[in-house]
Amino acid sequence: MRKTKRSGSFFLILLFNIMLNFRLTIPGWILLVLTFIIPQYIKWWYCLVYFGAFLLYMVVWMLVLWGLGAWANSVPPTPPVKNKNPYSVKSNAVPKPIENKNPYSVGSAASSKLTEPNQREGE
Repeated sequence: MRKTKRSGSFFLILLFNIMLNFRLTIPGWILLVLTFIIPQYIKWWYCLVYFGAFLLYMVVWMLVLWGLGAWANSVPPTPPVKNKNPYSVKSNAVPKPIENKNPYSVGSAASSKLTEPNQREGE
């Protein structure tokens, strides 16, 4: 993957993460509906507390992932290691192509000298 210096806006990515994790807000919506059904037991601010906790969770989770990404990019690259394998290729030289000496292959010079299997020499 290509590394870029440009990163997205924090709030744009936060909105995208909220859209992806919208299923986590279902208990808050249930609390909101229950507020209108049984208002003496469930207060409206319970919904606000839940939605606020959800928003705080999303912001903290994004900061954790951002920190892990910054930490992973800060690791220095490993130094090159000398190849000690005696059987590996030492250079990038391309070997010469192998000449095709099969008389039955297409395009070989010897194929024109072949006779038909039913013909015998001397007939």
